[in-house]
Amino acid sequence: MTSRLMLAMAVASALSALPLHAAQPLQAARGTDQVAPRVERAPMPDATVERAPVRFAWALDPTRALSAPAPFVALSRSYWDTVDAATLQRGLELPLTAPDAVIQVSPVQGARALEVEQLQVRDPSGAVALDKVVDAQQLRAAGMGVGEGSAMARTGASTAVGTYRLQAAQAQGRYVVQVLEPNSPIALTLQADRQQVLAGGSVLLNARLQHDGGNAARAAGRSAARTLPAGGEALLVAPDGRSWPVPLVAGKDGLRAQVTIPEDVGQAQGLWELQAFVTAQGVQRDAKVAFAVARPTARFSGQVEVDPARRQVRLPLQIGAPGRYEARGTLHATGPDGRLHPVAQAHSAAWFDAAGAGELLLAFDTVALPGGYGAPFELRDLQLQDQGRMAPIESRAVAVRF
Repeated sequence: MTSRLMLAMAVASALSALPLHAAQPLQAARGTDQVAPRVERAPMPDATVERAPVRFAWALDPTRALSAPAPFVALSRSYWDTVDAATLQRGLELPLTAPDAVIQVSPVQGARALEVEQLQVRDPSGAVALDKVVDAQQLRAAGMGVGEGSAMARTGASTAVGTYRLQAAQAQGRYVVQVLEPNSPIALTLQADRQQVLAGGSVLLNARLQHDGGNAARAAGRSAARTLPAGGEALLVAPDGRSWPVPLVAGKDGLRAQVTIPEDVGQAQGLWELQAFVTAQGVQRDAKVAFAVARPTARFSGQVEVDPARRQVRLPLQIGAPGRYEARGTLHATGPDGRLHPVAQAHSAAWFDAAGAGELLLAFDTVALPGGYGAPFELRDLQLQDQGRMAPIESRAVAVRF
């Protein structure tokens, strides 16, 4: 018997001794992963939720690398404030840092609607600085969703920089004043370190007020942004309207806050917001970022069962609340270059009537592997979603190797 045949028989014997369905734990969580430490009860969602199980997969081009979406950064050259009638009657000071600013005045419920001719804007010298004023009807015709009695004014491209005065002698009640400076060299950047978080978890918020040179410098590629020393505060806002003040603390590069999400996130669906209000050298800016908050109504638990031959992964679940849950993940296979490449993505969803144990199966066997691709495999970007409550519960960058 040749040595090559003996080697082949030894390999075949070793492979036959391996279990067809190997059990293993999920890979240890990484810094960017979201893992539910427990499960909890929750009322049934109000909306009608599909209950039929669904399972499907599709091929990916292994030559096209997948990349996680870049973290969202809010950029603002605007701010808003709510003022009373007395302030508008005597004149509201507006520090403007660039020509051609836009000022919108909107009455709060119960306030008197202002006609466009009742608005006055004066520049630092006291001269009238109104290039154009439009009313609510004109704004709606332009596609803007504004309330009755709103008006918008532009200061004009030739106006000076400095403190302006907005005045409306006929004001009665309270008004929201919004100021946008599209040509301003000063902008607020706001970023949260994650786009989803579990109830009781935390989000790191970073805010920087920067001088970037304005439109001309940016267009010429001369923008070298520098961070301005600033102060401010933030507000955590839930979908049901509840809010919590968040102090912003000065750091090495701007302002930051470690924001703890309440355990009681309520029943209202929708995104949560962090709103920041920052001031430096008399200049105001505000911005907001949104993110999803989930209750841990289920989680991955126990040993994952892997069938390498059929490229199937069974994911045991611990269910805390009845509902429809979905798992999704991306299969990476080893290519001719010896490196892992994405070859398929699979989804699996099912309804679970009661709390307890459950299981979802990610099946990649319906997708043919590209020529030259095979084991070893990795299951990456594994996610668990509560579909009925529209909540992302768990995510793992690398979940299983087999």
